[in-house]
Amino acid sequence: MRAVAEALYVDHPHYYFLVDRDHHDDATVEKTWRRFPDPDTNNLLIWRRRELENYFLLPDYLAKSDYLQKSLDELNHALIELARQRLYFDAANLVISRLREDLKANWIEHFKKNEGFETQENGLQQLLGRGEYQKYQEKVTTHLREDRRRELFEQIVQDLTGGEPNLALGRGKWLELLKGKEILPSLINQCFRVSSVEGKILQGTAAVNAVARNLIRKPLAEQPGDFQELRRLVEERVLPRS
Repeated sequence: MRAVAEALYVDHPHYYFLVDRDHHDDATVEKTWRRFPDPDTNNLLIWRRRELENYFLLPDYLAKSDYLQKSLDELNHALIELARQRLYFDAANLVISRLREDLKANWIEHFKKNEGFETQENGLQQLLGRGEYQKYQEKVTTHLREDRRRELFEQIVQDLTGGEPNLALGRGKWLELLKGKEILPSLINQCFRVSSVEGKILQGTAAVNAVARNLIRKPLAEQPGDFQELRRLVEERVLPRS
């Protein structure tokens, strides 16, 4: 999606892109919010939480749902337990995402001039003689060392938990960075009762969508801060002024 945004913004300056945070760091995310839309690079905005679903894991926000069947304490307990079950699984996958992304860098440039490519042998020697191969091999070896993978895993667990053995609301970044897309359906299944207009009980994606729509229809002042800020950015920077 980032590549699409970068490719299209010149010819389509009024195309806007909103994507999950995934592997992006805080600095990258905040830069998109400060500059959105950015006529010099792209019109891409990155959620501050890992996925859109993570915003619907906020207990105080979820508690506003008309479908909630549990107390706030019961909702909080269920949320923490579901997150606890995924903690180290998601931490390991976040390490893999970080390693993959770090090694995506454009580590070798194309040749700029055609001097020295007069014959097949010349071309082959030019190709084989580039020093970047050895440097990149060394970088990969360093990057994938066991001690670095261990360090990254421990760092991510520290960030998620806030350095404590048990998860707690208001501590660490687990509510922001665990995979909300997987937690939210289970939480809704446990704590909500969602029915259609005909009275049919909804489950799975249908139930998740119903809860989300119900919450999004609440007054703007009751929405998560990023939703309110997105609305402001659209009104101030995107919509034509009268």
